[in-house]
Amino acid sequence: MNVNFLKTAFYAYGLAAVGLPALAGPFQRTDVAAEAAWVVHVDCDSLRPTGIGQYILAEMEKPEAKAKLAEAQAMFSFDPRKQLHGLTLYSTGKVPEEGVLLVYGDFDPDRLIAMASAAQDYQTTPFKKHVIHNWIDDKKKPVKGVMPRVYAAIQGTHIIVFAQQEARVAQALDVLDGASPSLTASGAFPQMGVGGSTSIIQAAARRLDLPDSTPHAAILRLAKGARLQVGEGQGKIKASLSLETSDPEVAQQMATVGQGLLALLKLQKDNPGSLKIAEALSLKQDGAGVVATLAIPTGEVVELIRADAARKAQKQAEKE
Repeated sequence: MNVNFLKTAFYAYGLAAVGLPALAGPFQRTDVAAEAAWVVHVDCDSLRPTGIGQYILAEMEKPEAKAKLAEAQAMFSFDPRKQLHGLTLYSTGKVPEEGVLLVYGDFDPDRLIAMASAAQDYQTTPFKKHVIHNWIDDKKKPVKGVMPRVYAAIQGTHIIVFAQQEARVAQALDVLDGASPSLTASGAFPQMGVGGSTSIIQAAARRLDLPDSTPHAAILRLAKGARLQVGEGQGKIKASLSLETSDPEVAQQMATVGQGLLALLKLQKDNPGSLKIAEALSLKQDGAGVVATLAIPTGEVVELIRADAARKAQKQAEKE
């Protein structure tokens, strides 16, 4: 079995094993660099008791997923259904390679390091009181003849830092150790990490650097910032996306584009999933901002997930 121990165990063997996104725990502003350009956080501790969380846990009890989880537990002494508390992904740069992933959980560091040492071309670099581990990422293709590497470090027994660049791991460790400023010092993204939040997913960005060159993307790039919140309550999945601009006229343009896209979704009668989402969405201009809200019964979301998984399974079967 491949020994990309952390990435495989926590991502693939965990919730991705059932074809769903990975999940995470409570957001900590003190753990994210002050100059972060964007940040995404998913709270699995809040998610577990919800309807969606219960569905995911039930899927993980199915034979194939359960077998993979049992394998991961035997190797790493880690059960993501109970011991994974949080994932926070952020970046201080503009390209994906500069991102940092913080994994929160109840880990056995010695067990993980022992497994990491068996990875392909495993190496270590001392960094202050820490050790940065790295190995070849054989899941990816070579870049200019060089195999990409995974860099990781363990802080205590509850946080693991992942990145594609060693310098990013080092910078993240400095933030975690309090040697570099965090979001608490900068005051950026003030809505994230607010006490009492019940959001399953929180995300924020200073601006939207979209690579797409279409007119719709050009309009979105005019936004000064964006904020996303997703939660579950009263039997419904509720989401809110806020886009901020410096000009009400630009916000009006965004709202117009958004209403057009919403209208197109509602015309897709042959795609029940898109139609349900479109009918549950509402969009409005709010001064120099645009707010899109979604409220859809949890049961309908579960059915959409099931239908999507069935389509993917069918496509995979056809390829084989």
